[in-house]
Amino acid sequence: MNLLRKNKTFASLLSSSIFSMLGTSLFNIVFLIYASSMPHPKMMISLAELCLLLPIIFAAYTGFLADRTKNKANFMIRASWIQAVLFFLLIFLMMEKNWISFWSIAGVKILTDLITSYKSGLRAPILQNNLSAEEIQPAFGQIQGLSSIIEIIGQPLGVTILALSHQSFSLVVLINGILYLLSGFFLLIFRKKLTFKTVNFDEKFKFNIKESFSQIRDVFTVNSSSNFLVLVFSLVFINFILAGIGPLTSLAMLKFNPFSVNYGIAIMIFNVVLMLGMLAGSFIMGDKLKDWELPKLMIATFLMIALFAALVTHFGLISLIFLFSLAYISAKASPKVNRLILENVSSENLGKIGGGITTIFTFSVPFGGAIFVFFANLIGIALTFYIISILSLLVFLILLLIIFRQ
Repeated sequence: MNLLRKNKTFASLLSSSIFSMLGTSLFNIVFLIYASSMPHPKMMISLAELCLLLPIIFAAYTGFLADRTKNKANFMIRASWIQAVLFFLLIFLMMEKNWISFWSIAGVKILTDLITSYKSGLRAPILQNNLSAEEIQPAFGQIQGLSSIIEIIGQPLGVTILALSHQSFSLVVLINGILYLLSGFFLLIFRKKLTFKTVNFDEKFKFNIKESFSQIRDVFTVNSSSNFLVLVFSLVFINFILAGIGPLTSLAMLKFNPFSVNYGIAIMIFNVVLMLGMLAGSFIMGDKLKDWELPKLMIATFLMIALFAALVTHFGLISLIFLFSLAYISAKASPKVNRLILENVSSENLGKIGGGITTIFTFSVPFGGAIFVFFANLIGIALTFYIISILSLLVFLILLLIIFRQ
């Protein structure tokens, strides 16, 4: 927390993020509950989950746009206010429950997530310019930890607001819009602290898989003897599987709810456990995992996925232990990745390369979500989870063998 006190730029960005992350957390759970309240809830939840995954595909392009943006601080403020306006427009749509309203709401959700990705690209050069090399990993650990805290607060808050307001989805999106307004105003107050290196940038957007792959290799092999292909495969395949686990868990709570509560609260419990794991992993810095390289963390992640997927449908309470462990391990990996990017990528290419790396590692996410949701509707949720468990266990054993042979 010393970083928050002594670095005003980091403190201002983090404080602004509180409002935007709370808004995102509120709406994510409410969007799923809204989908579950419509006719054909299983199909609607599947579609809602896929909508949450789609913006990841465009991470490279939003990063490119962020790189080209000259006045990054002003555009961060404007982007927050645009998000606020979009949510205000949803107030009346949330009163209806039909296909037109659903797809309109989904469209706004996708657009606001794209704007969030753009804002992340704007924020990166500001952080890079105002953080020392020693501060980068702790800074991203704190951002990740704060995100977990907000999720823990936001999702129960969303469910509570719905309960107290007799399922008033419009009230939630009104609050959401206000939160994004506050995020923008907070940035406006501290705008002078949001400094960055000005660079000339007139390149046209192009996303070349080979070039991005080469950039990833350069970033992730600096000062590391890790097997690059193992790392890339692990991250891509983990994202592929996790993209399916999220929607499947949401679907599973319709039939395999292990708690004596309604659907929305059941989803909230799983998400809160996930965020508690992320929070613990972000702030517990003295454990043995801090010295593990990324490939080892990925291997442990596959094991946790296998155990969670095997247990969630019929032993939901026990599966929460492995969900917590999965989140804890993931929290150790994410700051390491962000540190490598900020330390080894120039400021003029930070958004594009960072976005390109995100796109390469997460391009499998929409496919994973779509494929596993399709199988869940075709062969059943439980059997699909067992397939995920078997796949994860096989990859765990293969990667373990590779590591031991090195």
